[in-house]
Amino acid sequence: MSSTVTTALRILVVDDHALYRRGLTALLAHDPQISVVGDAADAGQALQQTHDLQPDVILLDQNMPGVNGIQAIPSLLAAAPRAHILMLTSSEDQDDLHAALEAGASGYLLKSMKCTDLTAAVHQVCLSGLVIAPEMVDALASAHNTATSGTFLKGNS
Repeated sequence: MSSTVTTALRILVVDDHALYRRGLTALLAHDPQISVVGDAADAGQALQQTHDLQPDVILLDQNMPGVNGIQAIPSLLAAAPRAHILMLTSSEDQDDLHAALEAGASGYLLKSMKCTDLTAAVHQVCLSGLVIAPEMVDALASAHNTATSGTFLKGNS
């Protein structure tokens, strides 16, 4: 008889609102393949914990005091090069989307998403390397079309 050992995805939650961090942690705890290994209230704490914990996925808020999420991405990736950074933000600004992706984020999710979709997105980013909120895909496609003056094919949802 052989046994399969599966390692839970190691998640770091970064948001300046303690209640939101706790809520995300509780939500993610329902998935046995996910383990929240830490949480941080700002970019400095996130950098230290990223270095110490080497998470697989960092759920990162954009709007934080001091260094914002997008500004923190390069340092976080330097501390844990294999980590996937998922922006989890309320900003639907396409400039924020583009800046996050250019900085190295692996995904851009909106805080208005369904709770059940969050764990799926965490798993998906580890499989495919890129997850974009459906509401933001058109903004991404539009910018791509403008930049290339070509066409952009969007997969069926």
